[in-house]
Amino acid sequence: MNDGASLRAIATADGSTSAAWRGGARHGEGFHDAGGAWRQARVRYAAGAEVRRRAFERVRELGTDPVVRVLDVGTGLGWNAAAALFAVRGTGARVEIVSLERDLDVLRFAAALPSASTGLPERCHRAVRGALRSALVSGGGPPLSLAVDGEALGALRLVLGDAAESLAGLPRPDADGGPGSAFDAVFLDPFSPRVEPGLWRRAFCAEIAARMAPRALLATYSAATEVRVALAEAGLGVRRGPRVGKKAEGTLAGRGLVPPPEDADLARRIARRASPAS
Repeated sequence: MNDGASLRAIATADGSTSAAWRGGARHGEGFHDAGGAWRQARVRYAAGAEVRRRAFERVRELGTDPVVRVLDVGTGLGWNAAAALFAVRGTGARVEIVSLERDLDVLRFAAALPSASTGLPERCHRAVRGALRSALVSGGGPPLSLAVDGEALGALRLVLGDAAESLAGLPRPDADGGPGSAFDAVFLDPFSPRVEPGLWRRAFCAEIAARMAPRALLATYSAATEVRVALAEAGLGVRRGPRVGKKAEGTLAGRGLVPPPEDADLARRIARRASPAS
């Protein structure tokens, strides 16, 4: 089986493993900032989308079997999923992750890593690697359990194929009559608009927005104006995301999200560019 031989492991500054294409293959874009794959996943995505806050809310709201649902667009090496596990640990809630990925080489590379970090980051990532190995054998399919230090913290469902087609196949909350189908957090982490333009356009953002819970947040590394406009045109409020490593800022978006005063210039720029929501 191809184990992702077109990729090579890269050690990042926080001790976690990222990857790069061999010999300038594919499109030449890296997977993570050199400052740390784990730090990027934990700060930009899990903390940016407030997964831990949502977990505590779910515990208060539901009491019994509280679940946080995460949509992970771009499984990649599995660090964002690992950060979601880290975020719910100790809250009393579980996390259910639906992860969309089309690149089997990337998944095989991640699944074959003997280790990806040390300590708790490694234990969280190890759980994800195990789920990816099983999902690759089965071709995706049903959710696979995620356990850290013997504690069942959630499940990962890997959906293989084009993300736009995969997302269209996921039910909207109003289609099955239950709020449990809505996502509480979204990690939008495909390659750049230059490489995967369809995953940053208004139509795709609108499909994501239609599956987000009322208080859900979307986090992405992109700070491109056209991406922020697409999110706004999909009916989401937009603000600057956290700064991570050499990347100055990302973007956060959510239904009803009101930008803070320091983002007033950003809101005006988006409003000038955005078309009325259809």
